[in-house]
Amino acid sequence: KKVLATTYKKKGKTLVSIASWADVDTDIKLIINWKQLGIDPSKATIVAPAIKDFQEGRQFKLNESIPVKQGKGWLLIVK
Repeated sequence: KKVLATTYKKKGKTLVSIASWADVDTDIKLIINWKQLGIDPSKATIVAPAIKDFQEGRQFKLNESIPVKQGKGWLLIVK
């Protein structure tokens, strides 16, 4: 799959930018190194904040597949 994820880490939370160049819609699962992020996975949340003309607001479960539309992406906050 042609999917790219970039992270921007701050203390206690991380912004994950996901983009897809696949020819079709795809589902991805994040593989998160919780220790490296300094986040307790038992208390963690993954939220896509609502951003006008970019993405709807949504919360994902830690092991949930994230749907990525062809040529689109997500900005996710992990904290």
